[in-house]
Amino acid sequence: MDQIENSRFSTVVSVIAVCGFGLLAAMTLPLWSRANIAWLEHLEVWLSPKKETSVNSGSSAQPIPETAVVAWSEAEIKAALMECVQSVAPLTADLEPIAPIRRGECGNPAPVLLRSIGSRDRVALDPPLVMNCPMVVALHRWLEEAVQPAAREEFGSPVSRIIGSTYACRSVYNLPNGHLSQHAFANALDLPMFVLADRRKVDLTRGWGPTQRDLIAETNTKRISLAARKTDSQKKTDSGNNVSATDVVKVSTSQVPNAGETEAQGKAPVADLPASAEAKFLRIVQKRACAIFSTVLGPEANDEHRTHLHLDLQDRKSLNVCK
Repeated sequence: MDQIENSRFSTVVSVIAVCGFGLLAAMTLPLWSRANIAWLEHLEVWLSPKKETSVNSGSSAQPIPETAVVAWSEAEIKAALMECVQSVAPLTADLEPIAPIRRGECGNPAPVLLRSIGSRDRVALDPPLVMNCPMVVALHRWLEEAVQPAAREEFGSPVSRIIGSTYACRSVYNLPNGHLSQHAFANALDLPMFVLADRRKVDLTRGWGPTQRDLIAETNTKRISLAARKTDSQKKTDSGNNVSATDVVKVSTSQVPNAGETEAQGKAPVADLPASAEAKFLRIVQKRACAIFSTVLGPEANDEHRTHLHLDLQDRKSLNVCK
């Protein structure tokens, strides 16, 4: 008899628990609608300014010297949260707010962990990335307006996954005394690879092809090699004609372009005609990113960015950087 009563009691408890969770889900689901974003006013209760998070989403970083950590104020967290929700509410994205990050001057009062983004074609982030909400909005726009149209045009397949890294408390180029990178504020994204829905991979290292620097260096090398061959040929001709050594030196010198001429020719623009679909795609998305992000650096910028695109929203008083 006791076993039967215990069984009935357990059943009743289970039913109550299921109903309770169902009611909780029904009550909280509407809170994510744009009309009810005020619920985040209370998130500072669990996102306490005293609560710190150390997050590194994969960027290689040199440790920043530890300094006194000044926690975000409740007002800063509340304002950042409200602005964040208002900006991401219209987007289709799988993200969640995480605790404020503060380490010295690094961090952000309202970071989010972004797992996937995109309305028509969902793009997964590998790994999920920590960033601020303005970066989420900019990334969404770039994917929708530039990346996916270019991918369909060049490959006949949309992008389904991007490999990247975001937050890292470090200086620019990891220089010991350099100023902080935008990565230190969850305000930047490094993106080395796109993965298409048909599983093809497009990475910057192989897909971009030769940069302008490469083409100029190759042109100069060929020019110098050609001058050397002409010099050798002239020497043989002059030797057969019994020309004096002094005259040979004069002829040889005249055949080699002077430093000023070489430099001027080296700086001449070189036609950029990428042949592969990968090269065309990467150049298209890099160029269109310049209308959305304030800083866009790729393989053409320098050797440090030969392997990836760097995108950030640094507040600039001057013109945006697009290289």
